[in-house]
Amino acid sequence: MDRPPALLSARERAIWIAGAVAVSALLILLRFTSLDSDSVRYATLSAKLAELPMVRWVAPEWWGLTGDTDLSGYFLEHPAGLFFIPTALARLGLPPNQAPYVFGLAMGLAALLLTGRLLARVVPRDSARAALTLLQIMPLAFVFRIRDNHEYPMLVCLLLVLIGLDRTARFWSGAWLVAAGVVGGLLVKGVFVSLVLLGAGAWMLVNPTRGSRVRQMAACAAAIAAAAVAAVAYDAWYKVATGGPFWIAYWHRQIAPMSVAAPLTQAREFAEHLGFYLLRLLSQAAPWSLAAAWALFRRDAAPSPERARRAWRFVLVFASATIVLLSLASRFAERYEFSATFLVGAAGCVLAFERWSGVRRAIEWLDARVPALPAVTWIVLVTLRLVLGPWLPRLGGG
Repeated sequence: MDRPPALLSARERAIWIAGAVAVSALLILLRFTSLDSDSVRYATLSAKLAELPMVRWVAPEWWGLTGDTDLSGYFLEHPAGLFFIPTALARLGLPPNQAPYVFGLAMGLAALLLTGRLLARVVPRDSARAALTLLQIMPLAFVFRIRDNHEYPMLVCLLLVLIGLDRTARFWSGAWLVAAGVVGGLLVKGVFVSLVLLGAGAWMLVNPTRGSRVRQMAACAAAIAAAAVAAVAYDAWYKVATGGPFWIAYWHRQIAPMSVAAPLTQAREFAEHLGFYLLRLLSQAAPWSLAAAWALFRRDAAPSPERARRAWRFVLVFASATIVLLSLASRFAERYEFSATFLVGAAGCVLAFERWSGVRRAIEWLDARVPALPAVTWIVLVTLRLVLGPWLPRLGGG
């Protein structure tokens, strides 16, 4: 099982590419914009950056987009990595107000396909392929179907790191993916790259594919060094654009005001945050999170191949560590656990397909009759979101 089996045929890949181009064109034709307030703000910032010289792309401003006096001046909530590609797409000719949503759509698709690739390393092909379809119908996927925000890019960064670590255990070329994921996570969401590193640590600890931990640790060390270089370069670019450093201002804006709850002396606050994240993870990844919870309490429900069981343990360790870490902070939001929720959903999809006969029969029946089922599901759901969006129920403001 050293080489992942192909989940998609050449014909299916062609259908998915053609569908992605078509729905992107439809998104532009319909002049799509999200009702999610963060997406609207970020998309507007990207559009405004496209009007400025490239040297200014590193330093977006709020430009009076909100009435909140705390959100004025330079954008210091996160580094500007989220804006680089949409801004470049706008400069290349895409409508500035839609380019961010095209990018967001691409990130969601990339996350889905990378998840499938990672699953193919640890579970049978049929299970991984079923997950490509089932992942698209959990609440989290409906909420974030087409948005311009940090969650899917950060998930992509995490998946690049995990796939890179798996590959690095066999080929050193995987170290480039690890570095790309860590550097990308830093430039997209700053301190939240810690969750990407947490995922890397959990992968090396559990080691689902039994690769060389020495090579994996070397790749992580190189990636952290690359991120440090990128941080210095980013600060130098920011100084050219604004005359001042970024990371110090970012620290004072985002990190310094935040407090950390001590689980023993502030047990109530910690428990409330813990419950907040746990309940939202279970609900946003439903119904597949139920399959994951079922496997947690029933030994005979866990995956049978040893590699699959280790992968399930990795998801459990990563999700648990993410929830505990996030629960310690005074600032909390369900989007912070997006990557953990998505991976729990992926594990639950596999478990549901393997253990719930009704799910297996439905997927096998559809896969035998619908050409390129995962791709067609994606195309249909995205098209419905674009065409029927104004009349669909709102989940999470999307």
